[in-house]
Amino acid sequence: MGCGEFLVKYILFFANLVFALAGLALLGIGVAVQLQISQIINVIENADASLQTAPITSMVVGGIVFLIAFFGCCGAIRENNCMLVTYSIFMLILMIIKLTLAILIFVKLDDIIAEVPQWLNEAFSRDKVSFQEIEKTFSCCGPNGSLSYLSMNLPESCCATTPCTPINAYSGCNGTVQEFFHTFGLAIGVVAIVVVAIELVAAVFGLCLANHVRNKGRRARY
Repeated sequence: MGCGEFLVKYILFFANLVFALAGLALLGIGVAVQLQISQIINVIENADASLQTAPITSMVVGGIVFLIAFFGCCGAIRENNCMLVTYSIFMLILMIIKLTLAILIFVKLDDIIAEVPQWLNEAFSRDKVSFQEIEKTFSCCGPNGSLSYLSMNLPESCCATTPCTPINAYSGCNGTVQEFFHTFGLAIGVVAIVVVAIELVAAVFGLCLANHVRNKGRRARY
């Protein structure tokens, strides 16, 4: 194997180690977001479907990326033409899926964040007891802070310590939940775009290495 093929082989191998970690990152972020928003979904009846779509898609794509990255590592080390071609095709498909995910997040993120106060205000007006699950999850108090309760006696979910009063109450859930979606939405989108860029290079390298392996096999027969 020439110097160029050697470099391509091991660049592809180590790139797939990065993909595996990126896949785990997408999986982990998706799980973290899903665990956090599950309480919101349970309380808010008219929440946007994108609230669940983005983290679930992130988990699914992250898991698939991890498996395909492992497949790519094996193909690169063993110099298996079939594995390398299959790996490159899957990489191109994943690129399209992740790019779609990133675009969906960046396009819908501002709309979702803008609608959060309306969802939380409606949920609070409908059932203050159920709303306490959101307060416990996000360490917040009412949609707009302790004033939302119009009382000096606040539920324990509004404070870190008891007795719970407006003095030691958390800030409002509107701002806290909006900040959560902004932070984790951007995290998923940025990780997806970075992975797409690296995957494009890996797919090209995979096809180049597969072509080299195929040509080497032909030369060996003559």
